[in-house]
Amino acid sequence: MKGRGWIALGLMVLAVFVLVLLRGNGNANGSPNHASASDAPDGTSALRLYADALGHSSGLVEGDFTLPSTAGLLFIFTPGPFTADQVKQVNAWVTSGGVLVYAAETGDPQLDAQFGLRRSSRQVAASAQAPAPVFGGTASVSGADAAYAFNPVSSQVPLLRNRSGDVLAVREAVGHGLLVALTDPLILCNGYLEKADNGRFAADLMAMTPSGGRVWFDEFHHGASATGPAETAWMTTPWGLALVGAVLIIFVGLALRGRGFGPPIPLRPRADRSTAEYASAVGSLLHRTGARRVTLETLLFASRRAVAERIGLGSGIPSDRLTSTIAQRAPAAAAELASAERELDRASMSESEVLVTARRLHDLAYPASTIARNKESA
Repeated sequence: MKGRGWIALGLMVLAVFVLVLLRGNGNANGSPNHASASDAPDGTSALRLYADALGHSSGLVEGDFTLPSTAGLLFIFTPGPFTADQVKQVNAWVTSGGVLVYAAETGDPQLDAQFGLRRSSRQVAASAQAPAPVFGGTASVSGADAAYAFNPVSSQVPLLRNRSGDVLAVREAVGHGLLVALTDPLILCNGYLEKADNGRFAADLMAMTPSGGRVWFDEFHHGASATGPAETAWMTTPWGLALVGAVLIIFVGLALRGRGFGPPIPLRPRADRSTAEYASAVGSLLHRTGARRVTLETLLFASRRAVAERIGLGSGIPSDRLTSTIAQRAPAAAAELASAERELDRASMSESEVLVTARRLHDLAYPASTIARNKESA
């Protein structure tokens, strides 16, 4: 049995290891949306480090889509769907002086409509050159093999064209700000910054950052939202999947192979406790705490009630009228109770005195048992 248990554990470990190997490294899998948190060749983590190295403090737009109040430069790479309110926020931010670098293969319909970007329906060669010296030192860029081209309007200045003259990047003034749109985001990705003049082109883009502004990366539309999948993103990593798989394997294994440590033992039926046990427990507690006055007060109250029942008084008589009523029907018993109550006012009583008083109260409450006890002793 022990040997089979070790074999099962070894198989579980092997399954986890194989799962990790098949899954591979998370960074090597790629980042189709070109996230700035990804070190994959098509991620943009190097671009963010590049911005910091050039003296432009970088930041992320995540948690909720709220753009900074001050002007800066915002990179949006292949985003998820934008809402109408978010598009209005981007437009207002750019109009007030921000710079937007919008790089996406097919684009977001809402953003494209807001900024009047029109894309071709077919792909063209993506290797491009700068048709005019808009950026100093940028002659050509290299990224994907093919991309969709722009059909620019008169207000959009072509920045990059391929050899056939197709426009792959445009620049447009929007209010006090600026829009730069690209159809090939790979130009700015980790594995491509060293190709052609890509690195210089990235530096020229970040040089347009308004004075005192920061370089921002939109990660909200890559899933980094406060209530989105980012909270459980660890489950999509190789080790996260391996851990989930291991938990499932262990659970199924225990469910199928789990055995008890012995025969089931039925629970014993709980017997009712006797009144004597409760009385003994309360008495022991009062004795250990030294609560002599509390003990006598409890006995006096119980004795008064017992005397009242013995002389025919019902339980509905209020406590404040009980003593006077007993005095009318049983003056001797009332006198004994009053004597015991006066003894309670003494500063201290020994245990023997408490025992004597308790016996007096018991004899007063239950005279029949007292008479029987006296007969037996005689």
